[in-house]
Amino acid sequence: MRKESLMKAKRVIGVLAALLLCICMIMPVSTDAAAQVRVRTVKGVTSSYTGRKSYCYVNGQKRKLTKYPIFKKSGAYMGPVGAILKNSKLKVKATAKGDKLTLTYGPNTVIVRADSRTAVTNGQKSTMGASVVHGTYTATGKRRWIVPLNSVCTRLGINYKLSNGKIYISGRTQSSSNNTTGSTTTTTTTTKPSTTSSKDKIKIVIDAGHGGSDSGATGNGMAEKNLTLAIVLAAKRSFDKDSRFQVSYTRTSDTYPSLSQRAKLANNKNADMFLCVHINSASASAHGTETLWSKSRNSATQKKGLTSKTLATAMQSAAVAATGFTNRGLVDRPNLYVLKHTEMPACLIEYGFISNKKESARMKANTSAYGKALYKAVVNLMKKQGKY
Repeated sequence: MRKESLMKAKRVIGVLAALLLCICMIMPVSTDAAAQVRVRTVKGVTSSYTGRKSYCYVNGQKRKLTKYPIFKKSGAYMGPVGAILKNSKLKVKATAKGDKLTLTYGPNTVIVRADSRTAVTNGQKSTMGASVVHGTYTATGKRRWIVPLNSVCTRLGINYKLSNGKIYISGRTQSSSNNTTGSTTTTTTTTKPSTTSSKDKIKIVIDAGHGGSDSGATGNGMAEKNLTLAIVLAAKRSFDKDSRFQVSYTRTSDTYPSLSQRAKLANNKNADMFLCVHINSASASAHGTETLWSKSRNSATQKKGLTSKTLATAMQSAAVAATGFTNRGLVDRPNLYVLKHTEMPACLIEYGFISNKKESARMKANTSAYGKALYKAVVNLMKKQGKY
């Protein structure tokens, strides 16, 4: 009897040993995420964070971050600006002065401050998912600016994606000349002289979606037609001061032009581009900014070297930077009437979801900023095209 007990005990010990071996083999997979990251701020406060990630992917390239890992703060993944944005292929320009960090990527400028969740994107304030950390990784002694990656990337117009526990960041590659240090770069445009001849003006038609008896989407006490008009009127205030442009509007009050009338106006004006402003709607949890275009008509509507895709890409980048919402990217919608029946580069911007309580409130409060950002986006695009 005693011998049988000993045999059973040995078998139990063997099973436990096997289980322990399995656990040890599995542990390395989760150790990185479980390990704490300690950071001491420049003010001398040391904090510990979980959610450690020792690498991420930037434009498909694996970036090792063992000396200054990503960590989680207030539910947001935080990452070092230098390794991920500045010194990668993205070449984001980063200028630090005191507790202020200025980031510039293409036409977008984002200003953040240490220990603050406020971001100023192209002059517009918004709240990020977590506060910025300026401090030293205690394990390696490396001092870094550490920012909430999703919040900062979307404001700069850079794609951020978290998939299967891995972080993917992507955007257009810039030349290293855009990464020099110095004073903050801002995108400003001064009023141009009125000597531009009509034949040299850049002709644009801007459409405020819906109107009149057509309210468009409604939600959270708001109507789409009012938000689109407010954005377009804000853009008009900027375009009115710039004689380089000859801009026509499908509506400047609460009226309803038919879809046919909107397209005909753009065609009759022989516009160089057609911009349509809309607000999205779906479930209460739907969120983000997207821009619609027609892939099948990209070549047919090309004009003076500009395509619908180029136009849509520029407008999407600027809109995401202005809203700070999730970047939903470009969406091919060839059957939309105003995209199907206009004869020039055209796109339709969906700034955010009126059905989403937070986004609708932010859109209502920031229509002026969105309109100004739309104007700046057009100016920057025309500069790149050598037409401004």
